Amino acid sequence: MREDHMKRRTLLAAMGASVITPVQTKDIPDQAAATGWQNWSHSIAPQEADIVVPRDVATLKKLIGETAGGVRPVGSGHSWTGLVPCDGAIVKLDHFNAVRAVDTQAQTAWLGAGARLKDLSPVLAEHGLAFRNLGDIDVQSLAGATSTATHGTGRELPCLAAEIRGLRMVTGAGEEVEISATQNADMLPAAQVALGVLGICTEIQMKLVARHKLHRRVWFAPYDKVLSDSEKLWRDNRNFEFFYLPFSGQAMCITHNITEAETTPRASDEGGEGVMQLKALRDWLGWFPYLRKKLLSAAIADAPEEDVVGESWQLLSSPRNVHFNEMEFHLPPDRALEALEAVRTHIERYRRDVFFPFECRMTAGDKAWLSPFNAGPRISVAVHTHAPDEYEFLFTEIEPIFRSYGGRPHWGKLNRFTGDDMRAAYPKFDDFAKLRAEFDPEGRLLNPYLRSLFGVA
Repeated sequence: MREDHMKRRTLLAAMGASVITPVQTKDIPDQAAATGWQNWSHSIAPQEADIVVPRDVATLKKLIGETAGGVRPVGSGHSWTGLVPCDGAIVKLDHFNAVRAVDTQAQTAWLGAGARLKDLSPVLAEHGLAFRNLGDIDVQSLAGATSTATHGTGRELPCLAAEIRGLRMVTGAGEEVEISATQNADMLPAAQVALGVLGICTEIQMKLVARHKLHRRVWFAPYDKVLSDSEKLWRDNRNFEFFYLPFSGQAMCITHNITEAETTPRASDEGGEGVMQLKALRDWLGWFPYLRKKLLSAAIADAPEEDVVGESWQLLSSPRNVHFNEMEFHLPPDRALEALEAVRTHIERYRRDVFFPFECRMTAGDKAWLSPFNAGPRISVAVHTHAPDEYEFLFTEIEPIFRSYGGRPHWGKLNRFTGDDMRAAYPKFDDFAKLRAEFDPEGRLLNPYLRSLFGVA
């Protein structure tokens, strides 16, 4: 650890940088060496289903038609809900990773559904294009990120799924279907956020923007001041988000704005050391919140401000080397900060074991039927726990707070919403359920969690 970066880099290192790796396309096996898939945090027990990696659409169609039991697609495993576990085959789309039909004038491209966002960004940059926005991490597959309405932050910036202009998929009935401006266009709002239950996507056409650089600033400020300034910060910046450090009274603010300035050097990231220092403070001083706050405040007081310029995709996303479990709810803007304060008060009163920062972001509205951002913008509040720690309290203590403020859960993150809850939250839920039954009449793409959600025996 470098002493001059205590402070922001070591306390919150896992929130700061992105790691870009080359696209890996060689030697992808047709079937994984063993069963036993688990999600990233290991909150889901090992699955005994076969893990299959089809090479083409014909193989995928055969797999869906012949597998005994359910068939579920999987991306990078960065979800916590029960979208993947099944008794048949878990399908990895690693072979579906091509970038093609790039239209630099229209700023669109057909992208392989299994490609990772971190691998797509440098390829798109070669064509002078970029994703309009990215979330905190970019290791997800394109299909996984869009089908769960993964988002970044920005008052005028929608979630990734809202940028979909077309999809190609194999339905549960084994049919190849395209949904785009020229084919089945009326189904696009249903297909943009579809949880992999209409079909398994093979290609997705995305609306992109011109390649651009961002000016990134990171600084600490008193939590109360950040709350009072948040509306202005969201209004005045392309991207704004903040993280509250429990038991500190301080928040870390991050902004990104488009710039033509020259790229500047950026310090390397310690990749999780800061989060583990927060854990150490919890372990040593968990029963002494005053001392915990005093030490945190002292560490933050001299934190240097980060001020750098770089490619958008190199600044928006960060590595996550410390595994965690997460609950995130999307709340009406006029109630979200009140909900955040209720969560903060509860945790600091009753949950001294929590040390991961809370995250607060804003996302523009869209028209996708199952998007949490349907019909207007939402402010998202996320609470994390260290993967080895108990997290049942998120369901019993934190989720009721989010529900009471009109929150909709992130489709991939911890929640106990039922089908009735989803029906109440989404006016088009029943319409989507009917379309799902048309695309997959035998329920081949369902698992127990999804059967319960959609009321299928």
